[in-house]
Amino acid sequence: MGKDRRKIPPNEQLILHSEVNGICPLCPTVLVYEKNGRNQKGFEIAHIYPLNPLTKEVELLKNEEKLNADLDHGDNLICLCNPCHKRYDKDKTVEEYRELFKKKKDILKRKKEQELWSRTTIEKQIFEIIEILVDQDFEFDDNLEYSPKTIDDKTDGTITLLTKRKIHQNVQDYFFKIRAKFKEIDFVEPMTTEIISSQVKTHYLLLKKQGTNQKQIFEAMVDWLQKQTKQDNREASEIIISYFIQNCEIF
Repeated sequence: MGKDRRKIPPNEQLILHSEVNGICPLCPTVLVYEKNGRNQKGFEIAHIYPLNPLTKEVELLKNEEKLNADLDHGDNLICLCNPCHKRYDKDKTVEEYRELFKKKKDILKRKKEQELWSRTTIEKQIFEIIEILVDQDFEFDDNLEYSPKTIDDKTDGTITLLTKRKIHQNVQDYFFKIRAKFKEIDFVEPMTTEIISSQVKTHYLLLKKQGTNQKQIFEAMVDWLQKQTKQDNREASEIIISYFIQNCEIF
């Protein structure tokens, strides 16, 4: 006899809906739609690994990893639009399972990263750095040279070429300006740079401890800094994190 499916409470459904940003992970369908001036639910909660797998599904997924031993746990649940849920339950493929498994695994990893936000803060003086990045109109010196060796030696294959290029450009354009500003801050409030560097290093180590790869760490560090500083401008956070990669606090 199969296991009874538990009733998913409304608050958990909202959480699962927000995890996929309101879009079906298997197609671009919006999961809540408007009809007659009212929002209508267009999704169902799917078990990534079947709650009561058929014999053919047991065979199909015999070598596949599960996100939780309890198949009715939230780790194994994801929002799908009604047609995709029907197709997935009726005749799923290994590729579809792996796609949903990876999406949910990334969601769970991001939630763990967000849990770290309250554990590592950053000094208020970082706002002075962000202010000059956002508000000042820099004149860039195309002849300014720096050694990219630090970045190239420390990054691995998980850092895409585009991300590495972005880090290089950020360092090329802003490294010396940021360093000079930190020196000004230290002149007024000694040890500020060392404290901020230590906070950045601590958050990096917490992410690394979770087994996060370098590409994910870069994005997570930017998310953390943007959240801590309540900034809309993501580019400023990317520039500062790039600075700390070159400065050896990260990687």
